[in-house]
Parts: sequence; structure tokens; C-alpha cells
Amino acid sequence: MANNVNIELEEYNAFGPWAYEISERYPLPRLFAPYFTENDNAVIKIKVPREIDRRNSKPGMNFYDYVIALYEDRLLILERRDESVKEHSVALKDIMGVRIYKNMLLGGYTIYSGEGAVSFPFNAVSLDLFRKFTNLLLEKVKSKDTADSKYDTASLPVSDTSAHSTLLNNMLHDLQMETPDIRLGAVQKGEDVQHKAGTQTMLERLLWKEMNPEALHLYTDEYLIILENGIFPNRIGIEDFGHTQTIIPLNRISGIEIIDAEGYEMLKECILSVGPNKISYHFGANNTEMTVFYNALK
Repeated sequence: MANNVNIELEEYNAFGPWAYEISERYPLPRLFAPYFTENDNAVIKIKVPREIDRRNSKPGMNFYDYVIALYEDRLLILERRDESVKEHSVALKDIMGVRIYKNMLLGGYTIYSGEGAVSFPFNAVSLDLFRKFTNLLLEKVKSKDTADSKYDTASLPVSDTSAHSTLLNNMLHDLQMETPDIRLGAVQKGEDVQHKAGTQTMLERLLWKEMNPEALHLYTDEYLIILENGIFPNRIGIEDFGHTQTIIPLNRISGIEIIDAEGYEMLKECILSVGPNKISYHFGANNTEMTVFYNALK
């Protein structure tokens, strides 16, 4: 009984916005423990806390909403549902890509798979831990890949266009330091967008002017990487500090389609098919750089 009280107090004392890599110091939450054996061989396990103020917490509560466990052959995502747990298990061969979202302290992680997409929130103070997790996940996915993961990308265009956003330029610099062979294929420019006639009232046009977020479309011999500043469409006058990084293995892209963006004037949409998932980006109709890059990537 005393041991149980100590564990509950230790978990309460450690509780905060941080996601923790599970270890002897940061043990499995009680609710999730039955899903693991004593000799569990996960490469990494992470527990993600609930979004509650510490003043509203007390010893004995369920403090964690998710446990993420990476194995040599699968990814396990356990989600708290009140006092029960929902299990998501994805074979590594079915992993199609990942997306990390950050807006101030709000973080979000999405895993694209052959069965669809699974997402979970996290506090962005733990962003470095999820970057570590992403590197491990992609490394294990690659090790289980039966198809060739590398492509001859020498013929793909390389853009010399500079991003306007300081944030994107800094992120690009960091990626270039980490991955010397990364190349910039195209820049998706930030620009005002207009709805087609009849799709908005006069008041909506005055109040809700929108902008297409700027993005960098990068590639290596193995991955397509997109850095996007904000989410389409950005509302003009409402500053969006968010950005996303999407990483897709090239051999997981099953289709690329460029169409006229529905409901918008002079705007194109690039739709990437990644298994059953559709990931889209918008760009100006006069941005030939985007069209040329994605037509070449086909």
C-alpha cells in the first residue's frame, strides 16, 4: 500500500506540461501498464500528459492521455478514454509519413498510415523529444522497407527563390545543417487569395480576407519535406505563429494531382495521395515553380 502511495505521489510531483520518455525515473502510468509486459522491448515509449492546470490535479488521478510505443515492427498508440484505453496499432510497413505542428505552446503530431491518419496533441515544450521520436520512427520504417527507399533525384529542379518568412529561413538553415543533401524544389509564396464570385457575402469579403501560407517544398533522395508557415487559409489580421513540418517517404507517394482550387480565383491545389490520405497545398496559378517541381516529381 505504501508503495502505491509513493508511486502516486511521485507521478503527481512530476506532472506538468512535459511529455516524458518512459524510464525507471518516469514509469508507465497505471492506466496503461496492463498493455505492456515486464520485459517489453519497445525502442522508445513516451507518455503524453493531459491538458489540465496543475491546481486542478491531485494524487491518484490519471495524469496522461497517451502512451506512444515504437517497436521494431509496429507503432502502438494508446489513448485514454475516461477510465478505459483505446488502442491503435500500426505496422511499420504501413507508415506513410508524419506531420508535426507547432503554434506557440500548442503541438500536434499526425501519423499517416495505410489505414488513415492518427493524431494526438502535445505541449510544444516537448518538441525535441518528438523530433527524436520522429528520427527513430523513420529509421525503423526504412529498415523494414522491402521497396527501394532511394531515388535518383538528380533531374529534379532546384529553386534559388528565397523565402520571405524569417521562421522558414531559420528552419531551412537548421535542416541544411542536419541533412546536407537536402534541396529546395519550390517555394509556395504567401499571397492574398480571393473567393470566386457568389461564394461569399460582401460582409464576409470585407471581414475575412485570407492569405495562402508560405511554404518550402524540399526533398532528398528518400523524402519529400514540406515546411509550411500557418494553415490554409490564413485569416489576414489574425497573426498565425503556427508552422508544420511534413515528412513523406518518396516511395509512399502514390499520386500527385494539380487542379484548380475549388472556390478560389487564380489558385491551384496540389494533392498528394499517400495511401488513403490526401495531403494538399495551395499556390498561385502564376507560380510555375510549384507546377514544374511537382510535375517533375511525378
